[in-house]
Amino acid sequence: MSKLVVAVNIIAVSMALGAPGAFAKDIRILYLTKSQGFEHSVVSRKGDAPSFSGRILAKLAKDNGMLFEETKDASAINAQNLKNYDIVVFFTQGDPTQRGKDRAPVMDAKGVDHLLKWIKKGGRFAAFHSGSDTFHSPPRGEATPYIQMVGGEFRGHGAQFVGALKVVDAEHPAMKRLPPVWNAKEEWYLFRNVNTESIHVLALMDPGGEGANQKDYDLAPYPMVWCSAYGKGKVYFNGMGHREDVWESDNFQNCIVDAFNWLLEEKTPAEQTAPNYDEVVPKAAAAQ
Repeated sequence: MSKLVVAVNIIAVSMALGAPGAFAKDIRILYLTKSQGFEHSVVSRKGDAPSFSGRILAKLAKDNGMLFEETKDASAINAQNLKNYDIVVFFTQGDPTQRGKDRAPVMDAKGVDHLLKWIKKGGRFAAFHSGSDTFHSPPRGEATPYIQMVGGEFRGHGAQFVGALKVVDAEHPAMKRLPPVWNAKEEWYLFRNVNTESIHVLALMDPGGEGANQKDYDLAPYPMVWCSAYGKGKVYFNGMGHREDVWESDNFQNCIVDAFNWLLEEKTPAEQTAPNYDEVVPKAAAAQ
């Protein structure tokens, strides 16, 4: 691994991210933040120093006996190296196989295939915000295998505003500490190629009356947080994370901890990943 990696090595304890339950081995997390084009401030780095979001994830890992690595080196996504991790997290942007403004090493052309195969065999994958702005689909073409796995593709956003994140599955372990409604200022992504046949929606973003100010948000509540089964593995996506104060909030940090706990569970009841788009998303949003 290159110097771009920041590792937090801790002695594992018998709790994974704050939830009871012993694990047979140390839990290792890899956090990839390579950006081909626009680089979010929460993942920008100076030299070998960790990013803003990386520092928060590292602390959550340390507090719970995890092993954590942050890197912009996309070549870390390969079949051999992926065997070293239990959870892989993307806050990426663009095409990781192409050299970008951050000048970080690129992913091999087969890297995304290796990632998808790793997940299907039982790997755990999480993505935040611009993880959906990665490996884009061709114009008017089918969604790429990566986008199909993540569950949705970034198509744009307007000016930041206070929107309401509304939990639609309060019984899900990944949602257990979020309030029913969380009003937060964010850069709220809009999506296309939402994989309605595979995702289990956990929370909707309700623009409220913002449509009067920004036409793009003249929408019914639409999915912002979801999860899914992918082969023998599991996937979690959260469209939030643009702002530093979001990363600092207890709600977001609790959401991360609970999501990672859920990803690590060996046995997952079928209802926790069962597609539920048609049941929880307003028809007005589904038709858009």
